[in-house]
Amino acid sequence: MRSTRSTFTVGACAVALIAVAAQGADTSAAASTTTETRAIVIVPLEAPPLTFGPGLNAEAVLAANTGVGLSWAASEAVAEAGRTLFVVSGIAILASLPERSRRADQQSASAEELLNAAGRWVPTVALAEEAQALLQQAGVASVRVSAQVRQVPGIEKRERTFTMHNWYQPIADWYGLASTPFSYAEPEVRSGELVLEVGLANYELGPGRVLYLLVNTKLVDPGNGKVLKKARKMVYPETANPEALFAGDASGFKRAFLDAARPALRDDLKAIGLLVKQESSRD
Repeated sequence: MRSTRSTFTVGACAVALIAVAAQGADTSAAASTTTETRAIVIVPLEAPPLTFGPGLNAEAVLAANTGVGLSWAASEAVAEAGRTLFVVSGIAILASLPERSRRADQQSASAEELLNAAGRWVPTVALAEEAQALLQQAGVASVRVSAQVRQVPGIEKRERTFTMHNWYQPIADWYGLASTPFSYAEPEVRSGELVLEVGLANYELGPGRVLYLLVNTKLVDPGNGKVLKKARKMVYPETANPEALFAGDASGFKRAFLDAARPALRDDLKAIGLLVKQESSRD
């Protein structure tokens, strides 16, 4: 994110609006389906790239990383938006870096190619695996994670953004739907299973070492596509310095992400009625 006053105003307002909306997180009325005895398959949705808030030096952050080589994708649209999509140690990052840094890196043909590259760390997959662990601890007999990551309908120009609304709006539209936009069938989803869709909206490392996350969950009946319950939770804990989080192989950031997301995910699962027993803490 550009470190200008105008960018700070836009970015800060966007974060504030999302935080206000998320704190009023809604849970739709449940259908008569009893969820306690149903098997669950967790389906992760694609996640937006991590963005750096104003005042954070992306070049210094990435320079601290000694893991997998830096890859990047750009298009003509990037010149207008002023940012480029990078992947470092598997983590997708949207940042503005000098041209001299880009020339030294490996370029992908498109943002889609970069976002689907083998070995990329997908935060919503990490969320899905965490949800699986929480549900298993709570006594859900059968719960598993789908191998397929679903693309959010309506997202275009993934490497071009200023306010991130090319990501935020389609994700918000998905959350507002009363029926899932996805079709589920065997072998991904078996007869009798419910689907738990897990998504991530806000995803920003901001000034003051704050990590902003908005975790979305929707419980779906795959037979008719109807959303049975949904919940979302915004969290914004303080973390370590960005240089420390991305040092080495960026394992520090991945741990910080799960530490931040776990309470939000737990609240979501409780709100939609899936944590029906007292689960043990994993914090």
